Amino acid sequence: MSGDAKRPPADAGVHGDEPINIRAPFTRRSFLVGAGAAVAVAGLSGRARAAGPGAPDPIYRIHPAIGVARLGNADPSSFFIGPEVPGFGPLGDAPGTTVPAYKTPDGRVKPQGARFRIFEYASVNGQLTPVREVTLGTPGVVSIQWSVHLANKKASFFGFEGGQGEDRPPAARRNAGVADRRSLEIDFGGRTIAGASQGPVQFVPTGAAGESVPQTANGGPVIDYLGQLRTDAAGRLIVLGGQGKSGYSTPTQPAMPHWANNDGWFDDASDGPVTATVTIDVGGELREISMDPAGEGWVLCGPPDFAPGVPGSVTAYDLLLDMAVRHLDLPADNALYAPGGALARLAALKADFQEGGEPELPTYRPDFAAEIEPMLVAAYNLWWIDGLVNSKHNSLISPKLADPGPSAASARERVFSYMRAPLGAVGGQGSGTMPKILGDDPYIGQMPEAVKRLTLTPTQYALLRRWAAGAFDAPVDAPADPVITPHGLDRAALENCVGGAFFPGIEFGWQMRNPALFAEPFRLDHGAFSAYLGDDEAPIGPGHFSRQMALPWQADFNDCRNEGNYAWWPAQRPTHVLPSADASRRLDWARPDRRFEGGNRESTHEDMLLHWYKFGFVLEEGDMFIEKERAASIP
Repeated sequence: MSGDAKRPPADAGVHGDEPINIRAPFTRRSFLVGAGAAVAVAGLSGRARAAGPGAPDPIYRIHPAIGVARLGNADPSSFFIGPEVPGFGPLGDAPGTTVPAYKTPDGRVKPQGARFRIFEYASVNGQLTPVREVTLGTPGVVSIQWSVHLANKKASFFGFEGGQGEDRPPAARRNAGVADRRSLEIDFGGRTIAGASQGPVQFVPTGAAGESVPQTANGGPVIDYLGQLRTDAAGRLIVLGGQGKSGYSTPTQPAMPHWANNDGWFDDASDGPVTATVTIDVGGELREISMDPAGEGWVLCGPPDFAPGVPGSVTAYDLLLDMAVRHLDLPADNALYAPGGALARLAALKADFQEGGEPELPTYRPDFAAEIEPMLVAAYNLWWIDGLVNSKHNSLISPKLADPGPSAASARERVFSYMRAPLGAVGGQGSGTMPKILGDDPYIGQMPEAVKRLTLTPTQYALLRRWAAGAFDAPVDAPADPVITPHGLDRAALENCVGGAFFPGIEFGWQMRNPALFAEPFRLDHGAFSAYLGDDEAPIGPGHFSRQMALPWQADFNDCRNEGNYAWWPAQRPTHVLPSADASRRLDWARPDRRFEGGNRESTHEDMLLHWYKFGFVLEEGDMFIEKERAASIP
């Protein structure tokens, strides 16, 4: 395959050579960090400070630090809330309940909302500690006003060509012939919302000064909606993204030859900052309290997740955990990182990690249930969404792998021997060919194998090395009950997103892995500068992370199927699926009933643009993952 197009294998379509002979042991995932140690909303550790005249302002922070909304073309009022509890997919309003359906009765995809909450922090025994969630029902709280600014700057940005812009000069600009670059950006300005059960406040053109609205040949907006804001009954913020719409500015529909860079096209993916102001009554004095400098949020509005119960081999949480372990300073005097805190394991990993060592973690002992088993189960469950996975993955759920004793050593070492070593890491003794997923720059021959193909993060790899050596703690306790916690909100949003490879990615691209953009682990710094080579020296802002992604998004979504013996992101965009519980073969996820309109059996960019919402969601059924909610007829 050439570097400017993604192509599926020649035999894509009905796929899968073997009968069904594996069953998922469970679908709920363990916590990677802080299992059982996170602080519940009901009964937070410490006590809230009593506010009185002369008292210092309380410290407020938004969680999740990075929230994720997903596009959906159903009526926005049909939205569901994205994941809020680690180890679970999207839930209903109460922890532990599930989304009954991902589509409305008319077959359209429901948008996933990103819900944001505010937590009060205080010094407890000299450590900054989350003490309570702050809502409109909190004593002394008069109002909560949220501010969000979404934008889409894809059409004015550099084209995507692998690592160009990160470690070498950027590619050419998209729509290079358009002199007025601002005219290519979709930016209807920021929006605010306050109160209980309010909204929708929509991101639509209003004619206000400063708006940027790309025009069709007839003079109307190409994209007239980027999403909306709502609040729940407690005044928490809910952000909904766009409707999965793509359009063009030319008199007739332009060609769509590239999987990422198509001039004349626009779409309604977006991202931007989330801030809030809390007004409190202190002895009759009203105070407006902004978020702590390390407490502001961000929202990403990207494509749907069509396999919401199956995580990828490397999630966005894995990516940012590894960043914290290897590159970021941990906040001093913060209870989350203290023994017993939700991020105590992260602090221990950071203290022990030795870059390039063998082992990288000389003394750290992973917890099997919290840190190893989720990786094994994620790899095992890829069987349900990709025909490249065969029955050899059955061994990943063998009880033997939870045994640190010498009798299980060969089984553990065999699994580790298959793992591809990250850049700078000493590889194991074996093939080192897994994951079977393409990497950040797969089409440049001189690139190292660890760049052309996906690897686990260095921290994941180090944990597996310790496990293979038997230096880990066997599982003891059952998974914790689902509860809402500050860091749990951060993690739940991220662990359901792609953390690699970035060619360009699904929810965001490689800019997200730049430590210079972070105020502290998992939290973006709104004042950070782009650090994209060739970009203007300006702080990150609305549209910063979506601008790097494919334009329109459906083109890349179409091509993110298997290429020969390697996959892309089947955990978000399945490649092959089981159409029913009694089926004996996996089928192409993006298949037509017979042929698409152009007569082809394999979808094109244009086919995905028309029919993306008709394909099925891969959902839990008993102890299996089955394709559900597929349209009755495609096309």
